[in-house]
Amino acid sequence: MQPYKPRSVLVNFGSPDLGPQGLRLVCIAHAGAGAAPFRLWSELVPDWISVVGVRLPGRESRLREPLLTSMEDIARHVAAQLEGYPGRVALFGHCFGGPVAFRIAQLLEETKECEVVRLVTASAPVPGRVPPRQLTHELPSDELYASLVGAGAMSDGQQGRSIFELTESAIRADFQAFETWRAEDFGRIKAPILAIRGDDDHVLGQGSEDEWVHLTEGRFTTRSVRGGHFLLGGEMPGLVAVIACQLADDHASL
Repeated sequence: MQPYKPRSVLVNFGSPDLGPQGLRLVCIAHAGAGAAPFRLWSELVPDWISVVGVRLPGRESRLREPLLTSMEDIARHVAAQLEGYPGRVALFGHCFGGPVAFRIAQLLEETKECEVVRLVTASAPVPGRVPPRQLTHELPSDELYASLVGAGAMSDGQQGRSIFELTESAIRADFQAFETWRAEDFGRIKAPILAIRGDDDHVLGQGSEDEWVHLTEGRFTTRSVRGGHFLLGGEMPGLVAVIACQLADDHASL
């Protein structure tokens, strides 16, 4: 049997070869998910944007690889791959992916290997915003599943239960990374931030997106889109339209 070869963390859904004005949109999904939620995004953005999905260990084609339970390990795992991608990069993070994208932006700004032009978050808690109750990654399986169903991230039924059983370990690892991130000063990034919230998000609540203002030295804006907390399902086209519009505005100002 041949030894297992680790798969790349980055999955290109658009052209990997961009001109000097091209932009890579690097996308990190919610807890437990991989790159699959972004496979159709390249059909909804201009051709100068190349969509890149992030596939962390322990999911999709990387099921056999050890999970990462530290936010710092996760961010450095992704940033190390992006340092080989010259040019302009925008980062998008949904829910858990928002704090991950923020930390990646910090690391890339430190190394200056590529230019971070924008951070976009959606349904994302700011770093350190851990509810003062039992930690999600420590919940019993039934309670964890119920919380995901309530957030709209998983369907309630046999199919949803089957998906949960397959992804539970990765979901717990991601929640553990977020809930145990104890940096005393998260600092700021130079890149501007767009924070997006579903207009019916009862998980984070009204005004949660405004908390991201403290994490950028650049321009901060917020947008509301139709939907609840989980925006990578049926509401995805509306979400992508807002992101593409923002990136087009950024592009026009070059």
